[in-house]
Amino acid sequence: MRRSLQFGVLVASALVLAACGSNTGAAGGPDAAPSTAATTSAPPAVVDPKILDVGNYPTVPFPPLGGAGSPEAGALADAKQMADFLVGPWEIDESVIKPYLDSFYVINGVTALLQLGPETVAAAAGRHGFINGFASERQATDKIVLVNAVLRFPDPAAAAAASTDMGDAAATFPIAGVTPTVVAIPGHPDSVASTYPFTPHGSDQTRATIRSFTPHGPYVLMQFVQTIDGVEHAAELVAKTIDAQGPSIDQFKAADPGALGAVPLDPTGLLARTLPTTKGATAKNAVYDIRGAAHFQSDPIASTKLFKDNGVTAVAMAKTNVYQAKDAAGALAITDAFGMEVTAEGTKPADPVPALPHSHCMGFPKGFYCVAPAGRYAIEARGEQLRDVQQQVAAQYVILTAH
Repeated sequence: MRRSLQFGVLVASALVLAACGSNTGAAGGPDAAPSTAATTSAPPAVVDPKILDVGNYPTVPFPPLGGAGSPEAGALADAKQMADFLVGPWEIDESVIKPYLDSFYVINGVTALLQLGPETVAAAAGRHGFINGFASERQATDKIVLVNAVLRFPDPAAAAAASTDMGDAAATFPIAGVTPTVVAIPGHPDSVASTYPFTPHGSDQTRATIRSFTPHGPYVLMQFVQTIDGVEHAAELVAKTIDAQGPSIDQFKAADPGALGAVPLDPTGLLARTLPTTKGATAKNAVYDIRGAAHFQSDPIASTKLFKDNGVTAVAMAKTNVYQAKDAAGALAITDAFGMEVTAEGTKPADPVPALPHSHCMGFPKGFYCVAPAGRYAIEARGEQLRDVQQQVAAQYVILTAH
């Protein structure tokens, strides 16, 4: 399912493998963008919880979640919060919007960093106290691949040293038998970057590829770019990404590296009102703003407009996803837009959530998806069994409207 990549089947692979032949997105199916048009339906009245089938799911909010409790959990929570300040590839070039590989990475340690490139690059980061990071990747099919990542270190000195060592490691790692060559990034003499040609399997178009590492305070700004328009174009895309990412990450209030256990898990309080999950992608059990949530959308540009038009201020992602809009009309507009987008993907209609007005459910080959409004919130859920998904939505509805 492509509406939210967190509900889709994600392809687990690393960019070091991508450089050797992958040319597919994380999810297939026809293009579908959520409509941002205002709904003409009136927001429904609140439903009596007693008539809803909630199964065995909880129907009351959880106590305040407090701090992470451990450095490991804090590094993960801090990395997810970084997503709100990560520039998406589509912000650099609006054509670079299609899912590519996993489309996003929550990087909570050196092992997770292996997903973004050669082992030697991850090892170089580890030698300088790498803490965490976040990455977002998209493609313009058969033309451009752009990956943008922010990697955090204990201090600026560590980041500067890591940038040099990671760049050197990338430059000496052969790809398909070709050793990269050093390349300059315009306007960024401190960037350590290298390039090599790459021709995807089954293609006759060679892509210029650049890996770049730039120190910025306690961060390393990392980009991976492939383009059919040559090395100069690739370097321009890297430079444009660095120019946008630097000021954005400066706004992030990162946790003290020595106090990661105190990182708040739920600064907005919305996560405590969302059905939690104990499995799934590391991006779950978190609350994002509009920009952060866009990294998980199949069409981040259209979704961003939809969210802005309807005053979305927070998106909780756990077992269910909860979108907090400015009012009930906004939540209904989001619900209707999501329903239309998923319907356009060729799904089969399924029974709506019993007794829940304006709910929509659809069937996929291997599961079901439901969406419904709940006051100023829009709820979405997915699972293998229709009744289970309906119960998730019903329980989430009760949590949001009855407390």
